[in-house]
Amino acid sequence: MAFYRTTAILLLLCAALPCRADQLTADELRFFETKIRPVLIRECYGCHSNEAGNVRGGLRLDTKELMLIGGSAGPAVVPGDVEQSWLYNAITHQDFVMPPKRKLSPTVIDDFRQWIEMGAPDPRASNIVEIRSTISEADVQQARETFWAYKKPVDQTPPDVKDIHWPRTDIDRFVLAKLEQADLQPTADAEEYKVLRRICFDLIGLPPTPEQITFFTEKWENDPDQAVSYVVDKLLEKKQFGERWGRHWLDVVRFAESTGREVNMTYPHAWRYRDYVIDSFNDDKPFDQFVQQQIAGDLLPAKTDEKWAENLVATTFLAIGPKNINEQNRVQFAADLVDEQIDATTRVFLGTSVACARCHDHKFDAIPQTDYYAMAGIFRNMTTYFGNPPSDFGNFSAAQAKQNSSLMILPIDDPNPYDKHYTKLELQSLRDEITEKMGEVKQLRRANMGDGNAANAQRNRIRLNNELATLSNKLAVVDKNGIPRSYCMGVQERRSPTNAKLLLRGEIDQAAQVVERGFPQVLCSVLPTIDNQSSGRLELASWIASEQNPLAARVMVNRIWQYMIGQGIVTSTENFGTTGQPPSHEELLDHLARRFVQSGWSIKSVVRDIATSRVYRMSTTFDSQSHQYDPDNALLWRANPRRLDAEAIRDAMLSISGEINSDRPRGSEVAQAGYTRVQGGVLGNPRDIARRAFGTVARNSRSTRGMQRGRMDRSLQDVARAVTGQLDQENSKFRSIYLPIVRDEEPRSLDVFDFADSSAIIGTRESSNTANQALYMMNNRFVIQQSNVFADRVLQQQTTPTKQLEFAFLLAYGRPPTSGERSAATAFIRQFAPTTSYRSRGQKTMSAFCQSLFASAEFRYID
Repeated sequence: MAFYRTTAILLLLCAALPCRADQLTADELRFFETKIRPVLIRECYGCHSNEAGNVRGGLRLDTKELMLIGGSAGPAVVPGDVEQSWLYNAITHQDFVMPPKRKLSPTVIDDFRQWIEMGAPDPRASNIVEIRSTISEADVQQARETFWAYKKPVDQTPPDVKDIHWPRTDIDRFVLAKLEQADLQPTADAEEYKVLRRICFDLIGLPPTPEQITFFTEKWENDPDQAVSYVVDKLLEKKQFGERWGRHWLDVVRFAESTGREVNMTYPHAWRYRDYVIDSFNDDKPFDQFVQQQIAGDLLPAKTDEKWAENLVATTFLAIGPKNINEQNRVQFAADLVDEQIDATTRVFLGTSVACARCHDHKFDAIPQTDYYAMAGIFRNMTTYFGNPPSDFGNFSAAQAKQNSSLMILPIDDPNPYDKHYTKLELQSLRDEITEKMGEVKQLRRANMGDGNAANAQRNRIRLNNELATLSNKLAVVDKNGIPRSYCMGVQERRSPTNAKLLLRGEIDQAAQVVERGFPQVLCSVLPTIDNQSSGRLELASWIASEQNPLAARVMVNRIWQYMIGQGIVTSTENFGTTGQPPSHEELLDHLARRFVQSGWSIKSVVRDIATSRVYRMSTTFDSQSHQYDPDNALLWRANPRRLDAEAIRDAMLSISGEINSDRPRGSEVAQAGYTRVQGGVLGNPRDIARRAFGTVARNSRSTRGMQRGRMDRSLQDVARAVTGQLDQENSKFRSIYLPIVRDEEPRSLDVFDFADSSAIIGTRESSNTANQALYMMNNRFVIQQSNVFADRVLQQQTTPTKQLEFAFLLAYGRPPTSGERSAATAFIRQFAPTTSYRSRGQKTMSAFCQSLFASAEFRYID
């Protein structure tokens, strides 16, 4: 089949489209040929045509099509709209000066204004070619009928097994049948404390408490099945479930609180989406509704303002990806934004990378390039809001941020908790300061034209732009009375939807034929229709979250299985295509997918089914014969030992020490910082932050006068070092999901333990065992701090050395120590400070012992 080839051939029809001059009136044609074309040739083609080679600003004016597409500043001409036409802006010397060094005559400028207002009639050929796909309709149909992932899941009858006493659920029958076919036996059940620890970490991300251990052990002795079922139901009701499983989802949807890339600007309202995800998992929101809200929440009906606000916040999914806001070409930025949104939507919900077809037909799957641009037509008809709302003076950006955006206003009163209320006097002071800075900008322009000191002018321009951006951002988040408005990130539909043009090699200045909006054909047995007045985004969301889509349910239950069992039935969680891994248990995957849909798309029901299965409670005992036959444990002859992820390790230390704060913090550190640039782990300019902190120190220090005499720089350095840890939040006691996640500046406590790359779609985290992790557990201030508090808890609650050791083991490992461990621990405590009495060395010794428990492999692993 053609779509399995590793290379694709693009066949071009060299005949250009007709120039459509016959659609112009005689007067329009005459006006263009006599008044517009001669000026373009004489004044513009030297720098902005195909003959110019590397055209300036990416702008070409020698064809109608490329002129409308525009360059780095946007469309050169917007028919009927003089204000939005950058060509007119340039020839009138507003923000651009074209031609350079002189201005066109008033008559020529008036001709261009008149031409744009009449609709910019232009008879020039667009030189558009049509790209034909090598993937035929027959190829698509064959893939749809033969490849397992493109066929709808069907109800599966659980297979018969020889050992009828081992299975507890249908899941067990599917797994055991595969093992029996291979003459393999499942391992025995794990010990009860290991099962409980596994359930607690998998469902809520926290270790079991001593009370839970005692209760579960008693129930296990009477009826293990009932004990597991009872604990699972209780944990599913806890709010910590949403925090644990919400973090899994945030991995997949590339959640972060900044743009990343070269100019890393914050997302002060990203926390709203984080909280929305946590609440959705706690409420067991039907997954089909969860999907529709994130793709098209702004288009869904809502009976209340609160529901409408929830739907808007959900669309943050489409706005929260990484962005190169330093991109100078607005057309390129828009194309890359749509590409990122298509990639996220298809990989997250469909396990398929349609974005691979941006530049050519998909090299392996039956996805022609036209399918990509059919989806691009859907996503290009919305506005993405991710930046900072404009103030009355306009939306100034940091000098390095070439692309900016506004935010959506919520229909409810729910402002960012850190947004400041301004008095009328403070508002006026801000406005006056902005006016003063804008005056400096004008003076700078005039001075630069006179003395020609370009380097100095550039430095001053950057400084003023940054200062204006800071002042504008303060005004942007409040109304005219100084009261904070309620904003969120997200998307909104545009009016009058249009189709996208296919781009040769994905290049914005190589437009080909128009492609009608639509969905990937290979996934649709019947192609849904899109109304001419609709972008198709609501239809896309409805189709993805429906039984007609063969992939959404499979992809999600495969993710749940992976988080519970340790590896997916399809191990390539974001690639269900021909280059992905085939399912190890295809019938089981279909069974789970059908159960998922029939349960009302309930995530908790799937979690419950897996957690109460016999498969889930197997031990990790190694068997050489089974390993020789199945070294990857694909058939699940034993449980997979797993290292805890970064959040669970940090949260476990807080839980064991007793310092964990179970309340949800409102907002985040990024919300407090506002819309600003992240530099070297600091939210904002490090020196400015240090100076503000220094001012506070100086007012409260006896050595203020000494600092003013020469120690100011050293003090600033000390304060700067202190604030550089603001993103690590080492003194915070809330759960790790609430730590600020800034791209390229993740907290050390998460990063060292393989935290998900927040700029990528991560369905499966890496799990390493490195020297850096050991060094972190030995030397990090947070670990030492929690070890000290852990020791205090042990010493306060237990009075004898024997009970203290047992209690410490119970908290850390969920079990009492063995006799060998008790002897080793006792010897360590005696030898730690042999010259002092036990009573005097108690806290310090116990802290070292508790830290050794944290640093052990058993603490970091689920057995």
